[in-house]
Amino acid sequence: MLEQFLFPQFGEDDHEGRMHCQQDGAPPHYHRHVRKCLITHFLGQCLCRAAPIPWPPRSPDLTPLDFFLWGFVKDRV
Repeated sequence: MLEQFLFPQFGEDDHEGRMHCQQDGAPPHYHRHVRKCLITHFLGQCLCRAAPIPWPPRSPDLTPLDFFLWGFVKDRV
C-alpha cells in the first residue's frame, strides 16, 4: 500500500535526506516488510522501533496528542 499509493505522491525530490518518517510502535507498523520498506525509502531517516533512529519512549514532543489532547477532551466530555 505504501509503495503503490504513498511513495508516488512524494515525487523525486524526497531522496535527498530531507524527509523523515515517524511512526508509533503499533504492531502492524512494526512488521518486518513495513520497516524494510520505510527504511529503504527514507534512506535511514525513519524514527520507529528497531530502526536506525530508535523511537524514544514516552516522548511528549513526538506524541502531543497522547499528552495533551486526549486528556483535555476527556475533561470536557
